[in-house]
Amino acid sequence: MATDSAGVDLRRLGDDLGGDVVLPGDDGWDTARQAWNLAVEQRPVGVVLPESADDVVATVVFAAENGLRIAFNAGGHNAGPIDWSRDALLLKTERMRGVEIDTPARRARVQAGVLGKPLAEAAGEHGLCYLSGTSPDVGVLGYMLGGGFSWMIRKYGLASNSVLAVELVTADGRHVRADKDHEPDLFWAVRGGGGNFGAVTAIELALYPVPEIYAGCFFWPIERATEILTAWRAWVDTVPDECGSIGRMLQLPDAPFLPDHLRGRSFVLVEPAFIGSESDGAALVQPFRDLEPELDTVAMMPTSDLSLVNMDPDFPLPYAGEGILLDDLPAAAIDTMVEMFVGSPLLHVEVRHLGGVLRSGSSDNGCIDTIDQPFILFTFGFAADAEMKAAVEQHVGHLIGRFAPWDSGRRYLNFVESRVDPRLLFPEEGYDRLREIRARHDPRDMFAANHSIPHPV
Repeated sequence: MATDSAGVDLRRLGDDLGGDVVLPGDDGWDTARQAWNLAVEQRPVGVVLPESADDVVATVVFAAENGLRIAFNAGGHNAGPIDWSRDALLLKTERMRGVEIDTPARRARVQAGVLGKPLAEAAGEHGLCYLSGTSPDVGVLGYMLGGGFSWMIRKYGLASNSVLAVELVTADGRHVRADKDHEPDLFWAVRGGGGNFGAVTAIELALYPVPEIYAGCFFWPIERATEILTAWRAWVDTVPDECGSIGRMLQLPDAPFLPDHLRGRSFVLVEPAFIGSESDGAALVQPFRDLEPELDTVAMMPTSDLSLVNMDPDFPLPYAGEGILLDDLPAAAIDTMVEMFVGSPLLHVEVRHLGGVLRSGSSDNGCIDTIDQPFILFTFGFAADAEMKAAVEQHVGHLIGRFAPWDSGRRYLNFVESRVDPRLLFPEEGYDRLREIRARHDPRDMFAANHSIPHPV
């Protein structure tokens, strides 16, 4: 008999599922419980691999009957903040990968395990796109329900506010649909509140008629970092809402999968993404071509390829990192960023330009309605062992500390890799409402989201 520390027969759950339950000691246990970040150790009492919404219902009912919590992974990103101090099942939805595209309605229905790149490709086959982020293998549900910073965020706002309906299993085992006409409190809360309110089995989301976009990367040697980032900072004040961009520094490893002209080198990059014609895009980015980049990949591309632009790895790796929302990015901040990056153990530091319609609220939006800050910074480094992890975490902490003059004090859920006060993640005016909805729909605190919203005291 396989049991958790409280003596629960976890094999019994597997008898009720079309999917599988993997337990400590089973073949494949370490793979099953693995997060995308290999430096994060997930410690569930068992891993459930559901194949249907019925499997999720059965898992929630079993957990409720046996006093267990439930945590969630699809792609496994942003798992570091999950609390494993109480016995929990890991609901890993990687087998639930159904995608349905309704072309006339410009909407998609995706199951809980769908990843970013497959959805982008499915939408692209119909001349449509979803508000994808930079990672090709992030889980669509976690990305979108945590907010979702897409390349087109300045034009269309947070990806969470393009969610049209959510199908989820509540703590009492009900499989419900939440949209603007059904369970409106739940619908408001999950769009930005993530996995705090139920086990989501599928979402429906809006698609956009943007089959192509003018996007890519400009590369310069790292020695020009201050010059290029200063030029980028001035340029973003002039661009229309149709243009998003990232200014970043990157230290590439000496790895065989990289071409010789990039391998083992460090660069400063500008990565624009413009919704419009090739001619208008070329005119918009001409100031960067005038700075004679060493490499220029900016061109018209299918929006389904946008996840390739930032060169985010599409395979698990060990890392440590953190992100903060910035009130500004003056020259002193750029100087600090360059100083702290060059020669450091960090592999990447980026600043994304926000603003545009992201600052405009709507009564139709979810709990994260707007973001006022104009920039967000994120940095990380490889953490292949405990010593490397400690060195990277220390340097990340120093960099974040040096940014105190421009740090808004606010955080964006999907870019926070450690546990923080949840009041930093959610709007002050809606925080009490989120706590009340959480307590009403999950009174026993069953669902262990990566960033948990506490019940009211």
